[in-house]
Amino acid sequence: MGIVIIILLVIVLGLGLVLLFKIFKWVFHKKGRVVWMFTLLAGMVVGISINNLFFVKMEFIRSQVYPNLFLIKNPVDDTAILHQSIKKKVLQYTAAEGVTPKEWDTLRFYEYSKGDWGESGTAYFIKNKERRDGMTAELLGYYKRLLIAEYHQQACDIKGSGHLGKLKYYNDYEQIKTDTLLNSCK
Repeated sequence: MGIVIIILLVIVLGLGLVLLFKIFKWVFHKKGRVVWMFTLLAGMVVGISINNLFFVKMEFIRSQVYPNLFLIKNPVDDTAILHQSIKKKVLQYTAAEGVTPKEWDTLRFYEYSKGDWGESGTAYFIKNKERRDGMTAELLGYYKRLLIAEYHQQACDIKGSGHLGKLKYYNDYEQIKTDTLLNSCK
């Protein structure tokens, strides 16, 4: 079965290359077509650039299954702005009424990704729990390289007088920075 699929893919790829060659031959036959083609390509590049610069915004998507998991879709390239946004989100979440540290252990921030060729990506965890059933297992541990930050809040001592909250930032699962957001320890 696998050989048949490979043969079909090779045939489709070959037909696509022949069609592409014919289109290029037709375009380059006249100078006016070449000008139109490059104008069209330049317009597409400018349009895509404008779309990415002004209309694609970073967003936080909270998991419906794990309330302490946030996925960041379209994270900005500037790490200072990204870290500031995460810090703001943590402060909003921890300041919300009715949310106590006992309801969550660690807030985790992963980059949003959709998988391909057998993996589901972090997008899977928006509506699904981790799955540990053999070869089709889906675990957050598989996406450690997409971990951006973790916030952990704990009691200062056994008596529970005060809390200590640290936000750790990661790049390819290497800790790069730590912020102390809460320190009410006595």
